[in-house]
Amino acid sequence: MAILESNKPVSLTQREVAVVVAQAVAKAALPIPSGKFRNDVDHIQIDPIVLEAKVTQPKPGIRLQFEVEGSYGITLNVKLEEFEASPVAYLQDLFKQLHPMLRNCQRLRNNKRLMNQAMYDILTEGVA
Repeated sequence: MAILESNKPVSLTQREVAVVVAQAVAKAALPIPSGKFRNDVDHIQIDPIVLEAKVTQPKPGIRLQFEVEGSYGITLNVKLEEFEASPVAYLQDLFKQLHPMLRNCQRLRNNKRLMNQAMYDILTEGVA
């Protein structure tokens, strides 16, 4: 019987959780080679962190940083407590939120480019 089929609790270290999440992100073909981040796992930089909020106690976590197409730098902070409670649901939620965020960033970048071009046209036409 495989360990995942049993009811025995499985405890993962911070590094093991980081590798599992990084491999899931890499399998989605999101990260691209970049000189900005260390290549710890498939072009993803992994750092152990302590997550602090004003109203809670500090909790261990991991930070994954990578670059995606379009020169977007992505930083994911994974809360170990939440991941260990339900790894599958955590990863599904992560990907459900990540793709719309990338699409919105691209839309904002395009809008900013259009606004900058319009401002440049106004400034250069006003001077001439």
